[in-house]
Amino acid sequence: MCLYKMPLRNKSLSDIAVKANSDMMYAGVVTGNNPGAVWADDITNPTFCLVWSEYLKAFHFMGSCYAHINKDEFQKFIESTIISFLKKRNIGYFEFACDNEEWIAIICEMLSNYELKQSKQFVYKQPHKNNINTSMPCTVGYAVFEINESFISNRFSVFENYEETIADIERAWGELAKFLEFGKGFIAAQNNRICSFAYTSFLFENTYSIGVETYETHKKKGLSSFLS
Repeated sequence: MCLYKMPLRNKSLSDIAVKANSDMMYAGVVTGNNPGAVWADDITNPTFCLVWSEYLKAFHFMGSCYAHINKDEFQKFIESTIISFLKKRNIGYFEFACDNEEWIAIICEMLSNYELKQSKQFVYKQPHKNNINTSMPCTVGYAVFEINESFISNRFSVFENYEETIADIERAWGELAKFLEFGKGFIAAQNNRICSFAYTSFLFENTYSIGVETYETHKKKGLSSFLS
């Protein structure tokens, strides 16, 4: 088995690999909306792919899982390609997730020579837009602004920590211009400091993932829920 580096914004690959239960953050990489890299088992007729998210600094297995993946060849691919790929980013571990649990046993077997640690990830989805409480009030004492081109040009630099928010958006989208074209976001501020922000961070077709950050002293005040 050999994995081939694939171009991003690959419609045929996303049609094959991305399923209803796929992680939309990695699906956004496959379609080229978010920065990353993709390897697949076949260039012309792929059945699965390994997706790297530059923002999440992790891998994800997508597509059909089958049991005849050659363990030795996969280990060679990890050692010859992935380890050097991670070293260039000063990362000393291989973090991965999968679209379904069938992958887990196979991958763990192929990586049995390495120390493995397991954790759970919870993904929350909003299946019905009618369930969204659009009348939720913002907490008193905070000013809310939309992150758009006018705001970035004229107001953003007023806030002492605005660069942290900009850097987070750029890591997710690769560049600020792409976010301004396809994304949307809001901040809650107080005393010239950004206290919380939420923005559409990953895009696949008409589905967005929302990235949210609230700074420690402003948590548990409903800011994340309101901005989302």
